[in-house]
Amino acid sequence: MNLVSFSIKTKGLRNFLRRLWTVFSRFGFSETRARRSLTAIVEALQSYQAAPTFYIPAVVLRRHPVLMQTMVRNNVEISIHGYFHNDYRSLHEKEQYLQTRQAITIFDDVHIPWQGFRNPYLGWTEELLPILNRLGFAYESNETVHHDVVDLSQIPLPLQEGYQKSLALYRALPANTSTLLPHFEGALLRIPLSIPDDEMLVDRLRMTRPNQVGGAWSDVMQRVYDLEGIYTLNLHPERGVLCRQALSMLLAFAHSLPLPVWFARLEEVARWWKERRAFRLDIQEQAHGCWHIVATCTARATLLARYLDAGQTATQPWTDSHVRVLAQDFLVRAPTCPCIAVSARTPCEVVDFLGEMGYPTRLIPEGEAGHYAYYLDMPEGLGTSRAEQAQKCGQLLEQIKQSNTPLVYFGPWPDGHYAALSITGDIDSVTIQDFFLRILEVSRTGIKLFERGLTGQQNPNLAQ
Repeated sequence: MNLVSFSIKTKGLRNFLRRLWTVFSRFGFSETRARRSLTAIVEALQSYQAAPTFYIPAVVLRRHPVLMQTMVRNNVEISIHGYFHNDYRSLHEKEQYLQTRQAITIFDDVHIPWQGFRNPYLGWTEELLPILNRLGFAYESNETVHHDVVDLSQIPLPLQEGYQKSLALYRALPANTSTLLPHFEGALLRIPLSIPDDEMLVDRLRMTRPNQVGGAWSDVMQRVYDLEGIYTLNLHPERGVLCRQALSMLLAFAHSLPLPVWFARLEEVARWWKERRAFRLDIQEQAHGCWHIVATCTARATLLARYLDAGQTATQPWTDSHVRVLAQDFLVRAPTCPCIAVSARTPCEVVDFLGEMGYPTRLIPEGEAGHYAYYLDMPEGLGTSRAEQAQKCGQLLEQIKQSNTPLVYFGPWPDGHYAALSITGDIDSVTIQDFFLRILEVSRTGIKLFERGLTGQQNPNLAQ
């Protein structure tokens, strides 16, 4: 499927024609407009000692290496957005591997460091995940989480239909405590992306006032904050100037929340989550109702305790029922062991999930359940389908949070932050020429010629 037919299918004919018109208003024949838009996003974040993560197709990077090198010098993270700007869902596994590896080659040739991957159109496939693992990516950010922050009843029906096309294209999951946190698949970290993004609000729903767009994004931030998750916003730099005020509104709102929000690039999130993965809690009973806890972690850990007496241990206020513990070797008093006991018939995947979420677990015989703050017997596991796993993981975390029992565990974010915010953007094109070259680059003929050009360099595991 070429770019024209794909765009008409996913946007609708009216939106596609409108998109062509906007190309000439947002891009120029030189890099000037793109540089201005990129700078608008970078400068908005500099006020908070933060920087964005941008993704760019390798063929576009090859045409504009100096501009991207300038961004890197301004603390911007540049990561890979495919080789061409084409939908990976239309590619076989071998083609996905070849194009991704060739994208890496171009990034390396122009000396742009890379850590992450985002698919064009967010069109990821299950086959891609082991490829990204094998090629050494630290993370990917494709899986979308939808926040119902727009009153569609006030939107004209044709615009509603365009918005619904986006939701279908992105296969978004509902927001819950689980879907708003990163998780590992092998060594690859999957970082969720929240929608609606700029394209959905500005181009599909025709929201043009900064308070409309910024208000919707601030509503998403509040929901993510309430669930202690990460808000990954996708703001395409072509709308950087147009959405500058809306972005400033979001950043100011996040900065004003009661507990601090971590403003971070996605490579920082991936580095932190890898660091956090090694954290452990050892809990031993020293005397009746007195527990000796040793935290194996770095100084950046946010160690939390709830519904127990921390005694003389140094703590900071957190939420109504929680405190932040400032020691790594300390005593607490609680009527039961402040960890999660797990039955022998609960699958390992559940224990692994709880560990990644920061909760200490202990495998016990059923008769000892009463000695522990929380007992989990979940023989059915976490399910098989993507939607079922998201629902069950979210329900499990919410049940633990609502249990009102003593627990000690690691919070998701470093240095006492309560939630996280990452501003990202897909640089699909820099100039008008880039935009129209996409039509040639993603043609089936172009892909086949590209594949044949790499014959002899294929991964033998994918060449069958």
